[in-house]
Formats: sequence, structure tokens, C-alpha cells
Amino acid sequence: MLKLFLIGFIGGLLSGILGIGGGIVFVPLLTYFTKEDFKINTGISSLAIIFVASASAISYITNGIEISTYVLYLILGAVFGGYLGSHISKLITSKNLQRMFSVLLLFASYRMFFGTNFSTRFEENILLYVLIGILSGLGSGLLGIGGGIIRIPLLIFFGGIGNLAAQGVSLITAIPSSVAAVIPKLRNKEFIKTGIIIGIFGVIGSVIGSNIAFALPQKSLNYAFASFLVLVSINMFFKQD
Repeated sequence: MLKLFLIGFIGGLLSGILGIGGGIVFVPLLTYFTKEDFKINTGISSLAIIFVASASAISYITNGIEISTYVLYLILGAVFGGYLGSHISKLITSKNLQRMFSVLLLFASYRMFFGTNFSTRFEENILLYVLIGILSGLGSGLLGIGGGIIRIPLLIFFGGIGNLAAQGVSLITAIPSSVAAVIPKLRNKEFIKTGIIIGIFGVIGSVIGSNIAFALPQKSLNYAFASFLVLVSINMFFKQD
């Protein structure tokens, strides 16, 4: 139980601080501290994200983040992508999924090191939001992440919105995306129990993390976490079963 508490709390804390669903923390920790297959761990992560992203999103909204109506188009794409990615994951071996996840962690660390200060003028392009939703949803379904690590930089690059606003919108989108990703994997009762426990503990961390996000500069936190992700990514890519 202590392991599940630590996995949930740490993932939730970083979810609130960084505006991510927590999957990039949940999945590596589950891989290292449990004996479950990688595919099972992605399902556990998706279920936990539903709880954590909900709590973090509420905290962002109550702190004054305005949510654009374009979140509806993101959700539409993310639900489709999450459901599709979950089914595609059945066709890929656990080892290859693990290596795909390690590459995603490198992308995440790059984004945290160098930020996303560039923006373009596609703010009112509905198709763009749907495509961002589908792409991040695929990541959710395939790898058990909330999709924020993909969605947030794309929203800043192409949506022209600020970092905190992008994090709030991303958290809201992560909820239905993770629901769509987890539905095809609900046959395993133990997986459901573990996911709910981690999710509940994650809510505690996410509430604390969301308030930290509005009180502290994020640059130092991003650098520290990015360094951690690089190490985890390299280790996970070469990790033997």
C-alpha cells in the first residue's frame, strides 16, 4: 500500500505543478515497483489519471484559469484518439510499447528544458484542435498517459495561449481521453482496484501541486524534472524483462 501511495502522491503532485495527467510518472514507477506487464501498467495509469486530472483541473479553474470553448474540439479528438490508441496497443508488444514510452519521455524532457515560447496564428482553426486532440489521445491510449506532455506544447505552439491556460485546458481534456483509453481494458479487476487506489492518493498530491503551480516559478522545477526524465528514459529503453 505504501508503494501505491507514493506512486499516486508523486504523480498527482507533478500533475498539479506541471499540468499533466501524471502518466509520465505513474507508468515508470509502476514498471519499476510492480511486477505487472507494461500493458497492464498503462491501463492502471489511465484509470488513475481520471481521478488526478479531475482534481487538478478543478484547482486550475478555481485559481482563475479561463477555459476556451475550443476545449470541446480537443475533447472530441482526444476521445477518438484514446479509444483508437487503446485498441492499437493490443497489436504491439509490451517491450516495444515500453521503448516508445522511453522516447516520449525524451520529448517531454526536451520540452521542459527549452520551453515552448513560439506561437503561431491558428487560434480559431477548429480542425487544428481536433487533430491535437487525436494525437494526444493516441498517446493516452497507447502509453497510459494523460496526453498533456504532447498537448500542452502543441496548444502553445499553434493555439497561441499561455502556459498555465494550456495546462488547464489539457487537464480537462485528459479526463475523457483517459476514460476512452481505459474502457477497453476494464476486464482485469485487480487492475481496476490498483488504479482507483493510486488515483485517490494522486488527488491529494494534485491539489497540493496545483496550488504550488500558481505560487512558484516553474522553470527550476521543469529543469529538475526534465533531468529526471532523461535518466528514466535511458534506463527504461534498455531495461531487460
